[in-house]
Amino acid sequence: MNQQPVSVYLNPNADIFVPSTITVQIIGGEAAPRDLWPPTGRWFPPPWAAAALANADEEDEAQAGEQVPPEILALAEQAARAWDMKVHSMTVAATKPEKGWGAIWKIETDRGPRALKLLHRPFERNLFSIGAQEYLVKQKARVPPLVPTRDGKLYTLTGGRMFIVAEWIQGLRQAPKETIDGPQMLCYGLGEFHRRSRGYRPPEEAYYASRLHRWPKVYQKLRTKLDWFEHLARAYRDMPAAPLLLEVLPRFRGQADEAIRLLEASAYRDLAARGEQAWGLAHQDYGWSNGQIGPDGKVWIIDLDGVAFDLAFRDLRKLITGTMDDRGDWDVSWMQAMIRAYSEANPLEPAALQVMLIDMLLPNEFYKLVKDVLYNPAMLDGTMVAALERLLVTDERKQRALAELGLKRRR
Repeated sequence: MNQQPVSVYLNPNADIFVPSTITVQIIGGEAAPRDLWPPTGRWFPPPWAAAALANADEEDEAQAGEQVPPEILALAEQAARAWDMKVHSMTVAATKPEKGWGAIWKIETDRGPRALKLLHRPFERNLFSIGAQEYLVKQKARVPPLVPTRDGKLYTLTGGRMFIVAEWIQGLRQAPKETIDGPQMLCYGLGEFHRRSRGYRPPEEAYYASRLHRWPKVYQKLRTKLDWFEHLARAYRDMPAAPLLLEVLPRFRGQADEAIRLLEASAYRDLAARGEQAWGLAHQDYGWSNGQIGPDGKVWIIDLDGVAFDLAFRDLRKLITGTMDDRGDWDVSWMQAMIRAYSEANPLEPAALQVMLIDMLLPNEFYKLVKDVLYNPAMLDGTMVAALERLLVTDERKQRALAELGLKRRR
């Protein structure tokens, strides 16, 4: 038998079952036909899923307590010597191992506590966020000031990796979640951040990070992924959650289709046409960890390496929907209070509010719940059944809340 190499398309970090009777050539990142869904063996995501998921607009999630590899720690210790300070101790505050090893250390120095951060994004993208952080400090925003190196730069390169040092803001604490006071404080602080970020112009050599005109493409990408879930559920129809997933998909596809239509008919393009400097920067990962209350009782905003130009109120949308999804009740009075608190610091005009409500209509909560099954169909288990059943209940409340908040839907 003439044995020909078989091209297997997969995420480079994925595991795959390969029969010992064939020769396999591993290819990552190439286009592949949509019918590469293996009927047997171990599941791996087809490249059209893996590539899109890898490029999706998802927030980073830093973790504390992760063991830093010795070579990364050695780089950090070497990088710290670029600053005029004596480091007495280093404590890992957060890690991003899945992002090519980003990390944050709290360092005790003879100049007081500071944060040493290993940035995980490309060099030009990091220049954008470093310039943004410097600009925000000059605009009196409550963000940690960056500390220049001995030679006056705001970063150093060590072993091909980029490090920054910022002042450590002492006494930060999370806002309370039990009452509306906490979310209101976060929303007011977010509005201040957005207002003070207007006018930022990145360094010429920096990557121009803008999502201002990408909303229609992002909506369409999410809509496309909803079809992938149907293919997956049909391929694994014997899994406990597959029948329910197939049953609910038309509901959420309909919401995505409606959001696409409403966005196209909205003031979105007119708002975006005002330009990046008019809207300023969105944090992209704002929440209870990255917006914290300082000793002054005000919100300090940290972890700025993902900032980008956008219709900045998208941060507010994420904060509201994340809070409501966690609570499960989609309480309109809470949502209105959060919008009012934001508007006190950065007024939200009616057209912008309508676009934000359209962004809420997009079935983000459903997508976030289900997306990982593309990598691991074993997640279509009883736990997923319970989660989908809960989501159906909360989505009913969400739709009523959007109507009360004034979402204008076309029949």
